[in-house]
Amino acid sequence: MKSLFSAIFLLTLYACGNNQNQSKTAIKHENKEETISPYFGFLNQQKDSLIALPMDQAMEGPEKYNYVIVENQVSPLEFVQNKMDNKESNGRQTAQNFANSEGSLFKISDAIKSGEFGMLVNKAFIDQYKIEKFTKIQKETSPEIREQLEKKYNRKINKSTTVAILSDQSEFNLTVFENQQDSALAVFSYAKDEQLINLDFPALYDDISTWRVDDGGQFDNEAFQILTVLRSEQGISFISIFWGAEGYELNFYQPKKNLFTSTAQAYGYSSPL
Repeated sequence: MKSLFSAIFLLTLYACGNNQNQSKTAIKHENKEETISPYFGFLNQQKDSLIALPMDQAMEGPEKYNYVIVENQVSPLEFVQNKMDNKESNGRQTAQNFANSEGSLFKISDAIKSGEFGMLVNKAFIDQYKIEKFTKIQKETSPEIREQLEKKYNRKINKSTTVAILSDQSEFNLTVFENQQDSALAVFSYAKDEQLINLDFPALYDDISTWRVDDGGQFDNEAFQILTVLRSEQGISFISIFWGAEGYELNFYQPKKNLFTSTAQAYGYSSPL
């Protein structure tokens, strides 16, 4: 009989302990924050505040965005209010018109050294993506990478330039191919050893506007710029800006096999007055 009571007592203890462990696991799972869709914004001249730009996807509650990435810096972020524009606004989404612009207003906690634009994220995103420092350069793309690109796209290169190098000696290249009748093509590539991940910019050639309004049919290296490079388990991602005559386009590009795809995009109006 004593053995029976002992066995029942031990089984009861085990069941209680197991239930507690399951409860702890459930609580831990419930509290785990998930990444939310990044959002873009433009900074004021003092670089201590930011207004979110309008984007196709709805913002998942501005208070959920508690960090901002500005070039190679990460800062905590605090939502202040949704503000309306005023009669002094010229409609430009720029630092000069910041005080007059509408949108979700945020306060940037840390001092920002440089940068006009930021990508709003949450803590879960910061835990997954780490900033990868890079050096901007301008030099001719190596013959090996040029050969890879010409073979892949089956067309001759007009001009190819290495525009950035990372600490592991991987690099970004911007390549403009020769036109095939009215077919124009520029390709932005990440190259590491034999790996190539490409971002294609196909366009209909026009000697006034091909890739951007009033670009004169030229893909300008200064117009398309990397703002931030990020590394995660998925590989290399980056934030870019593409300037045009009337405004700018911001994108967050992530790798998918051998291609980069945009997972967040915003436009801003900045036409000169």
